[in-house]
Amino acid sequence: MIPIDKSTKLKHLNLKNPFIRSAVHSFLGDTDGFMTDVEYQMYNDLAANHIALIISGHCCVLAGGLANKEQIRIDDDKYIPQFTKAAEIIHKHNSLFMPQINHAGPRAIDTDEYYDVSECDLRKDRHAAALSMEQIETIRESFIAAAYRLKQAGVDGVQIHAAHSYLLSRFIDETFNERTDIYGGNIENRFRLCAQIISGIKEKCGADFPVAIKINNDTNADDRKYAYDMEYIIRKCQELDVEFIEWSGVDFLSKSRTDSLYYFDRINSFAKHTTLPISIVGGIKSIEDIEKIQNSNIPLISLGRALICEPDILTKFATGQSDKSLCVSCNRCFAVPHLHKNIRCVLHWKKIRQTQKNK
Repeated sequence: MIPIDKSTKLKHLNLKNPFIRSAVHSFLGDTDGFMTDVEYQMYNDLAANHIALIISGHCCVLAGGLANKEQIRIDDDKYIPQFTKAAEIIHKHNSLFMPQINHAGPRAIDTDEYYDVSECDLRKDRHAAALSMEQIETIRESFIAAAYRLKQAGVDGVQIHAAHSYLLSRFIDETFNERTDIYGGNIENRFRLCAQIISGIKEKCGADFPVAIKINNDTNADDRKYAYDMEYIIRKCQELDVEFIEWSGVDFLSKSRTDSLYYFDRINSFAKHTTLPISIVGGIKSIEDIEKIQNSNIPLISLGRALICEPDILTKFATGQSDKSLCVSCNRCFAVPHLHKNIRCVLHWKKIRQTQKNK
C-alpha cells in the first residue's frame, strides 16, 4: 500500500503524507503572467487526489528572466491575488502550496541582451555577457521580493529553482561557472548566491517561513567532484534552515522510457548522511517505485510527469485501480501544449481525438 495517510513532519510544515507534486511548467498561464481557470482546476484536481504539497511551475521573479511565454509571474504586486486564490483552492483539500521561483538566465525569452554566470556563446549565434556584481544584487533582491509577495499571498513557503540549467543552477555547476570572484571557484563561492537568497528570504519573511530548494544531483562536468560538493550544500542548507532539498538531474529528458528512479542510488546515499529532509524526483511511475523509496532513507517522494498524465494517479494506486502510471516518459508534454491549447499530455489528446471520431 502507498502511504497516503502517513503524515510527514518537516521543520515548519506538517504534510498529510510524503507525496509532493514537483514543479512542472503547466503551459496554462496567459501571456501576461496570470493563471487561468484551467490552471486553477489543475491545482484543485491535484489537491483532491492525495497530493500533500503542490509546488507550482516555476514563476518569473524579474523581467529579463522569463523562461516561457505562458509562465506565471511574481515580479510585481499585481500578481499576488492569483496566488491567494490558488492557495485557497489547494488548502480546501488539506494540501499545502509552495510556489517555485526562478530566473531563466541566458534561457530568457523576454530580452535581447543575454547574461550568464560567465561570458559564453549561446545557441543561434547569440552571446551572453557575464553578470556584473550590480546585476547579481538585483537578481538576489528580486528572489527575496518575490518570496515576500508570496508570503503576503498566504502560501505555505517557496522553493528556489536551482536545477535544470536555469540561472542559479549555473552558478552551482562548474560546467557553466568560470567566475574568479566571490561567486566562482570553490563550492562555497558557487553556492553563495543561493545562500544569500535563502538567508535574505528568511530575514524578510521570517525565520519560520519555509524555504525549499531544487538542485541537480549530478553534472555533465566532473560528476564525482560535484557529488562531493553536494555534501557541502546539504550541510549549508541545514545551517540555513532549508525545509527540504528536492534532487533532480541534468539528463532526465534523455532517459529511456523503461528507466525508473533515475537518481535513486546517489540521492539515497545523500539521505543516509543527513537529517535534512530530502525528496527524490525523476522516473517515479509505479507502486513498486514508491515502495523502493519507502524502504530507503529518502523521506519525501516527488512526482512530475506521471501527474501530468494522471492527476489522480495516487488515488488509483490507493484504491487498487492501477499499479503503474500510463505515462511513458515520452516528453511530448513539452510540445503538445503548443499544438493544442490547454492539453498537456499526448494521451489526453489521443483520447479527445478518439471521442471526436466516435461521435
